[in-house]
Amino acid sequence: MEDPKNTAKQKISRNMTPRKALQFLLLGLLWFVCCLPVITAGAATCAFFYVGIKILNDDPDIKTAKLFFKGLKQNFVQGLLMSLISIVTLGGFGALLAWTILSDQSKFLIFIAIGCCLAAFIFNTFAYPIIARYENTFGNILRNTVALVFTYLSDALKLSILLIVLIAVDVLLFRLNLYAGFASLLFWPGTLFYFTTIRLTAIFYKVEHPVKYDDNGDPISE
Repeated sequence: MEDPKNTAKQKISRNMTPRKALQFLLLGLLWFVCCLPVITAGAATCAFFYVGIKILNDDPDIKTAKLFFKGLKQNFVQGLLMSLISIVTLGGFGALLAWTILSDQSKFLIFIAIGCCLAAFIFNTFAYPIIARYENTFGNILRNTVALVFTYLSDALKLSILLIVLIAVDVLLFRLNLYAGFASLLFWPGTLFYFTTIRLTAIFYKVEHPVKYDDNGDPISE
């Protein structure tokens, strides 16, 4: 991977303060508004992670909105390309899963379709933060995404399950009460992206700070 984008290599802080909570809430609202034009949805997602990583790194003097729009502009092209891939992969495999269920296909085909949907979901979950974090060509971003997913497959699966549960909860709120569903949109994006950011930032830290070993195979403390 290439060098991180203007972000100091320091250990992340997992301490959630009122200020960080408000920053993630604001990021969620900015993301939601900037996704409305659709064409900017990919860049807005990258911008969220661009700022979110800085928040978790405890970077000083973070101006959330200003940095968000900087990230939006900086990642617009790659974010747009990634959003097209998201539409094709998530939409395509989602349609495949719907077809297998509605047309009463065999359980084997349904499981294959579920696996394809999960793989696409994990790939997209990792791709946007990688775009936000690293300077690289789009082709290398895609290759690095696949490599990182396989390297940290256990973490990827755990994160995906958590995100699917959060999405299911929000869908349930809409089904139970339309007003409650819309009200949840004030908090849901920030919550969803917070858990994604903190997990991916921890993985990025491991990538950027590989453990070194001595001749005996013991880890060297730095």
